[in-house]
Parts: sequence; structure tokens; C-alpha cells
Amino acid sequence: MKAERIQAIETNTLPYAAGFCWSTGILMEKFIKSLAQKEIWAAKCPRCGYTYVPPRNRCGQCDAKIEEKDLVRLSGKGILVGFTKAYVQLDASSKFVDLDEPIFIGAIKLDGADSNLFMQIADIEPQDIKEGIKVQVEWQKETKGELADIRYFKHFEG
Repeated sequence: MKAERIQAIETNTLPYAAGFCWSTGILMEKFIKSLAQKEIWAAKCPRCGYTYVPPRNRCGQCDAKIEEKDLVRLSGKGILVGFTKAYVQLDASSKFVDLDEPIFIGAIKLDGADSNLFMQIADIEPQDIKEGIKVQVEWQKETKGELADIRYFKHFEG
């Protein structure tokens, strides 16, 4: 996917809202589009084997180039390695708004991945949220190929 070129415009007034257009790259594009099929893809470094989710095109461990052939499909199950409670969220205009009820955001190490994915943890009693529990993805009923296709991660026995 080729990015559209936009001409620079100078301004001496404030406030000024700037729009940007850039490519997320082939690997991230595949990751996002695959969510429509309820699939999670990661990038496995061909040199050292470190596996990133979401995928990236350069290994942070050994600097090797990661390509589309290096993508691996993950199960959507993993371990909660850390979490925090959030009392605010960003609205559509990037302003913080208070939540009626706090939500939990978890650092999740998916099976087969070395990096962590940060997503909401739900459908579990707050006192039962702890490091080391097994979690799995809960998908939206209708998926569109966007990050919001992942509804949240929930606890499972297994």
C-alpha cells in the first residue's frame, strides 16, 4: 500500500490541527486485516527467533529484517503477566474522560510470542485478576479488520 504524498503548509496561527498519512507496513496491515477472520498473527525473527505481537519489520533483539514469510499464527491464548486499573479513557477527540467503572488493562504474553500485547481484561471478578492466570481472546460478534475486533481478554481454565 503506497502512502499518499501531502504538500507541507506553513501557518503562523494557533491552534493548528495537523493530519498525517503513513503506512503501517505490510506486517501490521496483515495483523489488522486478519483480525476480521478472528486470527492473531505475530512476526518471528528469522535470525534469533524472538516473536513479536503485534508484528514488526525489524527485530529489536538482533536487528534482523522480518518479512511476511516470517509471520506465524497464534492461538489467542496466553498468560497475564501484569495489569493496571484505568479510571479514564481517550474519547474520539483524544481527550481524557472519566469512566463510570474502572477497567483493567493487561500485559498478555500470548502462547508462542515473546513480547506482550496490552489489552483490556474483562469478564472476570476484579479480585480474581492476578499475574499468571490463563487468558484468551474474546472477539466482537462482528469483526471488520480493525483493532477493536478484539473485545477483550478473559480468564479460562485449561
